[in-house]
Amino acid sequence: MRLRIGIAVVMAAFLTAGCGSDRVTRPSIPPGPGPYPGLINPYSVLDALQLAYQARDTNEIKVIYHDQYDGSSIDQTDPSPALVHFTKGDEVAHVSALRRSSSVTTVSMMQIPNRVRFYDAADPVGWATIRDPFSSIQVSDATVTHVVDIAHDTMEFKFIPTPSPSSSTDTTWKIIRWTEVRNP
Repeated sequence: MRLRIGIAVVMAAFLTAGCGSDRVTRPSIPPGPGPYPGLINPYSVLDALQLAYQARDTNEIKVIYHDQYDGSSIDQTDPSPALVHFTKGDEVAHVSALRRSSSVTTVSMMQIPNRVRFYDAADPVGWATIRDPFSSIQVSDATVTHVVDIAHDTMEFKFIPTPSPSSSTDTTWKIIRWTEVRNP
């Protein structure tokens, strides 16, 4: 009888070991907060972005950004400001570098509680915009914490609705544009 119970316990351990997420996580990074929200509106996309960035999850980052994503950043405090462009691949590579770094200990992104979604008349029909959704973005390593100076940054996220691959009537949202301007 004890042998049967022992075999049942071992079998249960083997069977449950294969269940769960297929995401590969580095042991030194705490596992993510659980399932990501469905990308049913621009707010849930920002929620998923926050969770994926903090977990350094490149798989989810790939899902959040549209294939035609175009990000841009300019530092107006620079004596010779230059506009820098980013692709979806650049965003994935950035998160991947955070994940691979052995010195990065914490990645934090906090949202403001009252994000406002609006429509920009200059955008294609159906797009949505949320400006300045974050109150804090920080990356810490063993010796220093790098903080984005949110007080002097203007960030604008633009979202595009896309048909859901799993349903002909559902829509998912993705980030199609991101603009950051560092102001003096």
